[in-house]
Amino acid sequence: MKARWQQAEPNASHREFGGKTAILIPFRDEGENLPDLLINLDRIVPPAQEVIFIDDASTDGSVTLISAFLRERKHDHWILLESTGIGKKAALTTGMNFTQAEIIITTDADCILPNQWVEHLTEAFCSHEIQLVAGPVMTVARPGFFFCFQQIEWASILLTTNYLFSKGSPLMCSGANLAFRKSAFIAVEGYLGNDIYPSGDDEFLLKKVIQKYGVNSVTYLQGKEVLVNTQPQPTWTAFFQQRIRWAGKWRFHGSVGQAFSAILAFVLALLEMSTVLLLFGSSCAWLTFLVFWPVKVGMEKYVLGKVLADYHRGQSLSCFIRTSFLHPIYVILVGMRAIFGKYSWKGRNHNYKF
Repeated sequence: MKARWQQAEPNASHREFGGKTAILIPFRDEGENLPDLLINLDRIVPPAQEVIFIDDASTDGSVTLISAFLRERKHDHWILLESTGIGKKAALTTGMNFTQAEIIITTDADCILPNQWVEHLTEAFCSHEIQLVAGPVMTVARPGFFFCFQQIEWASILLTTNYLFSKGSPLMCSGANLAFRKSAFIAVEGYLGNDIYPSGDDEFLLKKVIQKYGVNSVTYLQGKEVLVNTQPQPTWTAFFQQRIRWAGKWRFHGSVGQAFSAILAFVLALLEMSTVLLLFGSSCAWLTFLVFWPVKVGMEKYVLGKVLADYHRGQSLSCFIRTSFLHPIYVILVGMRAIFGKYSWKGRNHNYKF
């Protein structure tokens, strides 16, 4: 059986989901990004839509900012809560314990959401079989190679996610663009069993839902109409810390497929880096090197360029060339750091232990 994969159709007449939905937005020290999100939400969500902000011990004035916005707009269904625990999973659980909504939608505080985002996500729940809906996420465009690198890497994530869903073996999704039935969350006991890990609220839940309801209970929406734009990381240090946080949870999935994917990516990166040794060999070795890298760059430009084009993004050949050479180094560094499991994120130090 294959997981469901759907192309969002902006011009098609939507089947309206009649149940109550709630948007949950956990946040910690997002004062820089919250103004844009608040204005965005104010523009796109229906008046009766429940929006719940959950504070995860912010220290930068984020709570004051949201409180002032709520007082000004007087939205009856916008709520600000304080998390009853520590970390994103605890914050989300706090929001779910508060709401009576049938469908839970999650996103992050550094995101910008498309028009009719709620309608597109909830439409799939007209089918009683569907328990979880995932959607694409990509960084907003900014000038400079560093931001170009992040966008191309996000394109590879979207390509992999889409492929795995289409083949009936979904392994990943993003909590920045996710919806699920609250009843399913309760049935799989939420984040119980992986709540000690700071990351993975999305992927662990996806795995639990598939185990409980089968692969046909989850679906992935593809298309710019459901694309959630997220802010790129501002520095290489922040970017590496985020990726180490994501990669560090691979060994806790207890999945052969998850482990194989992580190991395969690391091995391929090592093989790509090892081609440098060809430069110290014969003329035939030189020729192999000179053929391998243009082919690699060309394939990545063609395949990932199509993904970017689907979302009205575009990157130059120069950017693809530099990304192609840098990406294996990045994968190896993140992989090695993820093995040790130590990283810092938003003022908190974490240490994954075997």
